[in-house]
Amino acid sequence: PVAPTRTPAPTATERPSATPTPRPTRTPTPTDAPTASPTPTPQPELRQLTAGGCCVQPFFSPNGQQVLFIDKPTADAPAGIYGVDVTGSPATPPQLVEETIGFRSPDRNIVAQMDGDAARFTNETTGQTWDVNTGGNWPRYSPDSSRILWTAADREGPYDQRRADIHVAQLSGDNPRVVYFLYGGGFLGWLPDGERILLVGRDEPLSEQQTLLTYNLTTEQETRLVSHKRIRGIEMSPGGTWAAYFVDFADDNPDNRGLWVVSTDGQTRKKLNAPGFGAYRWQNDSTLLLIPLRDDPAKSMQLWAINVEDNRAVPLTDPAQTPFSISNGDWEVSPDGRTVVFVNSADQNIWLIELP
Repeated sequence: PVAPTRTPAPTATERPSATPTPRPTRTPTPTDAPTASPTPTPQPELRQLTAGGCCVQPFFSPNGQQVLFIDKPTADAPAGIYGVDVTGSPATPPQLVEETIGFRSPDRNIVAQMDGDAARFTNETTGQTWDVNTGGNWPRYSPDSSRILWTAADREGPYDQRRADIHVAQLSGDNPRVVYFLYGGGFLGWLPDGERILLVGRDEPLSEQQTLLTYNLTTEQETRLVSHKRIRGIEMSPGGTWAAYFVDFADDNPDNRGLWVVSTDGQTRKKLNAPGFGAYRWQNDSTLLLIPLRDDPAKSMQLWAINVEDNRAVPLTDPAQTPFSISNGDWEVSPDGRTVVFVNSADQNIWLIELP
């Protein structure tokens, strides 16, 4: 236990054949070839979406056309999931999108709310409701929403030593079973194939080493990706090809410290040439967005892109032209990777960076 650029003549005489005199070849006057002007790199567009200090923890709708957040804009308004269009402006107030706050399926059609030990599911398209006993633990939907997973962990003892049981069942709650257990860790996410899950934890309660692994629910095969005593900040790429993580500065070996990626098939692992330590999110399956820590909080943050295939980092924003500052690490990337939304630390409103 434990992823394709002429003379007179009364007498006529034969006229001689005329031999043409060759014309001189015209030599064109040399001119300077036009100098190609480099196309300026488009600058990212920075736009404000909300006003009045609204709101926190923004995220994108599945199609990326709206930015959503929990809000209760006035005393008379219902609490719920509100949204603004990514093309909107602060002059347009947020609109109520979903009245029920809960844990939703990837397409957001099914919502679960906790009621004691039971997760109560509602399909808002059909109106069907049903309960699944998850021991009071939030369910995590598979990519196609056909299955759910929850983690039941010990509630007492040192965190690194607590056992975590990984449960899987059909969406209906049928065929519940424990598929894996580990210590001091748990479930990180479903891979897009809906068969493999990403986990991290220890084999034994007192083991120093954490292991990042994938587990196939059908074949019961596990693939161990990396083991280390300080694996932190694990983020899986959208297509499930890579997992990013960092090894913190408490590591005894300086060569181990920094930002790493490992392929979920376990074949490739590399330390990234990052311009510094900071917060990161995946833009697409091969590009990691990074915001390095600033040496002065009065300075603007800067957004970088790291291509993990060729291990090359390039800046996407210029602090002199696109200054921004994110509050409490509160930022997300749109599903198509073209937009970053964040809470602005200057006014606590939601702003958007549209990438070139």
